[in-house]
Amino acid sequence: MKNKILFLFLFLNLIAIAQTDTVKLKLTVTDSYTKRSLAGVSVIHSKTSTTLATNDKGMLEETLSEGDLLFLFFPGYKTMRFSIPDSVSNGVYELKLVMEPMSTGLNQAVIIKAPKTLEEIEADRKKLGITPKELERPEISFTSPISALYELLSGRAQEREKLKQQISDDNRRKIFKELLRYYNENGLIDLPERDYEEFITYCNLPLEFLKYNSDYEITKTIITLYNKYGRESGIIK
Repeated sequence: MKNKILFLFLFLNLIAIAQTDTVKLKLTVTDSYTKRSLAGVSVIHSKTSTTLATNDKGMLEETLSEGDLLFLFFPGYKTMRFSIPDSVSNGVYELKLVMEPMSTGLNQAVIIKAPKTLEEIEADRKKLGITPKELERPEISFTSPISALYELLSGRAQEREKLKQQISDDNRRKIFKELLRYYNENGLIDLPERDYEEFITYCNLPLEFLKYNSDYEITKTIITLYNKYGRESGIIK
């Protein structure tokens, strides 16, 4: 009888511990500029590559585990990442996130930042294309071709590849902006920061160009494109 009571006690404790590891996420996602709710935002679980989506009110409710890492992906917006805290009161985690558009096309307040040195930018350039380890494709046994085929063709794999590409493009644009700030600071160009996104799109320089070329080649190419862009847009008279 004592053994049965002890077993029941241990069993109930294990259930209680397991329950504390589970968290109910209540997520709301809005646009950082318009403050409007964003429907259809992909919320990707880093471990399982499971993809969820916000509803028409920009909301998502899902039961997750403490410590889970998730990515927010929405076309035209910068990707975001967040994790579920290890200790949440009442087992409910309410989170409101704002996503920043790549470019609003509107006049916004310019945030003045001290430009990085060319050495610092070069160090960042060399890191371009590195995939976050959470999004690396899981190892697939060659003894299971059906599983391998499923992984390659499944929606989970496609979402993961889409997110990796978006992160790479975010990083490419970030470094491009650092270069433009440096050129502006040193009098090589005279481009308003509000036009950075449009100019980066105009240049259409791939990630590989920024990663593998020398500072001289990158500077020469961007200034040549700036002069052409400036004449076409009227910035340069």
